[in-house]
Amino acid sequence: MTWALLVLPVLALFIGAYKVRSFDASFKELLPEARYNVALRMNLDGHQESVRVTTFLPNTNPRQTVSAEQNNAPGLEFESELKGLSRKVSWRGSSVPNDTSVEYMFGVTSRAIHFNLEPGIPLPNSYPTSLTPYLVADEHIQVDDPQIRSKLREIGADTGSVTLRLERIYSFVSGLKVRPFKGTTDALTALRLGEASCNGKSRLLVALARAGGIPARLVGGLIMQTGERRTTHQWAEAYVAGHWVPFDTTNAHFAELPAHYLTLYYGDEVLFSHTKDINFKYHFDVETSLVPTAEAKAVLGRFNVWALFERLGLPFSLLRTVLMLPVGALVVVLFRNVIGMPTIGTFLPALIAAAATETGPLWGMLGLLIIVLCVCATRWALNSMQLLHSPTLAILLTVVTVAMLGTSMLAEQLGAAQLTRISLFPVAVLAITSERFYLLWAEEGLRDAVKQLAGTTLVILACYLVMNSLALQVLIIAFPEVLLLVIALDIYLGRWVGMRLSEYLRFRGLLKQPTPA
Repeated sequence: MTWALLVLPVLALFIGAYKVRSFDASFKELLPEARYNVALRMNLDGHQESVRVTTFLPNTNPRQTVSAEQNNAPGLEFESELKGLSRKVSWRGSSVPNDTSVEYMFGVTSRAIHFNLEPGIPLPNSYPTSLTPYLVADEHIQVDDPQIRSKLREIGADTGSVTLRLERIYSFVSGLKVRPFKGTTDALTALRLGEASCNGKSRLLVALARAGGIPARLVGGLIMQTGERRTTHQWAEAYVAGHWVPFDTTNAHFAELPAHYLTLYYGDEVLFSHTKDINFKYHFDVETSLVPTAEAKAVLGRFNVWALFERLGLPFSLLRTVLMLPVGALVVVLFRNVIGMPTIGTFLPALIAAAATETGPLWGMLGLLIIVLCVCATRWALNSMQLLHSPTLAILLTVVTVAMLGTSMLAEQLGAAQLTRISLFPVAVLAITSERFYLLWAEEGLRDAVKQLAGTTLVILACYLVMNSLALQVLIIAFPEVLLLVIALDIYLGRWVGMRLSEYLRFRGLLKQPTPA
C-alpha cells in the first residue's frame, strides 16, 4: 500500500508537468474556459393581428465571442441590422395568434478585462469628431444642468488628471443608495434623490464624466449567472487614452469588467419595444459549461480528452460525468468510512448526484422522494401477489418510468422548469434505490430505513457540490491524471482503521471517562 500511495501522486505530477513543459504552454492555457449558453425566451398574445417585437442581441467583439446562434420563431419574420455598434433585431408577423413563443439561443465565451489607469493621464485639449456625441447632453443625461456642474466642482472632479477625475466621480456615484429598478431614472433625478438603480447611477456617472471633459457612454447587457433571469444590467464606459474603460458603480467594478458580463447594446437604449397590448413576457435562461481554449486544442491535439469526445460526437455532459464520477465515489467513501454516514447502496449517491446536475440539488431530491414513495406504494401492493423477484423488479422499473414522466408533466403545469428534468435521471438507479429503501423498511423498520434515506440524501448533496465545482471540473478535464490522486486517496481510506466521527459522537460519554490505572 505504501508504494502505491507514493507512486501514484508522483506519477500524476510527472504527467501534468510533462504536458505543460513539452507542449510549450502555460498551465492557464491548458485549462478549459467557461461557455455560457443563453436562451432568450419571449411569449406574447397576438390576438390574430400584426405584431412586432424589437430588442438587441450581442455582437462578437474583442472581449466576447458569440456562436451557435439559433432562432426559433415559427410564423414570424426575423430581421437584423446594425445600429452603431449594437445589433438591433426584430420579429414581426401578421395574424399572430395568442400564446406565441419566440426563442433565440446562442453561446458566449468571454474574458474579464482590467485597465491599470496611470495616475497622471492628462485631459486632452480636444477629441476626434467621432467622440463628440459622447461629450454632449441628451434627454436623460443632463450634462449642462447647473446642479450637475455644481456637484462636479463639489467633489473636485473638475480639475486634475483624467484618472483623478474618474476616481472622484466613481467614488461619489458608488456612494448613492441602490434602489430596485422602477423605470427610467435620469442623471439629474438620481443626483437629487441620492439613490438609483443601475441605469440611474450609470447615467449620473456619464453626465459627470462628460461635464468633466471625458467622453462617456452607457452600456447595457446581462450578468450571465446560471438560472432564469429577467433583470438586465447597465454600466458605463469612459474614453481614456484611446480605450473605452468600463465602470460599474452598482457592483463595484472600477476600470474592469468580469467575464460573466454580456454586452447587448451601447447607448441609452430600451432593451425591448413591442406592439401595444400583446401581454409580452420575456426571460433569459443561462447555463454554464466548459469548452477547451483554442490554445489547448492547438498544443494538446490528441492528448485532449475534450477533443476526443468532440471527434466521437459525444456531449460534454457525458465527459463531465465520466471524469467526475470517481471524485463523487471518493466523497461517498469518505462519508461511509471516515464519518460513518449510512447510505442506501455504496455508489448510488454519486450516480444520483451526477443526474441531479440537470435538475439542481433541491428539485432532484424532491423528485427522488416522489419516486421512492411511488415505488414503495407499488411494492406494498405487489406483496399479496407473491411474484418472483425478477418480474417484481420489471414492474418497479415501469413504475419508476411512469412516475418520472408524470412528475415532469405535473412540474410543467406548475411552472417548475428544473423539476421537469427529473425524466433525465437514470431509471435503473432510481429503481434500485427505491427497492432497497423498501427492503430496509420491511426488514429493519421504518426508522432505520428513513435514517439511511436521510444519510443518502446528505451524501448526494455533498457529492453534488463537489462534482459540480467548476474549478475542479476545469482541473480534471485539462489534467485527467489527477484521477491517480483520487485512486491514492481511495487506497488510503480503504485501510482506514480509526474510529469514525459518528462513533466519536455515539460513544463520547465513554471516551470522557478516566482510564482505569
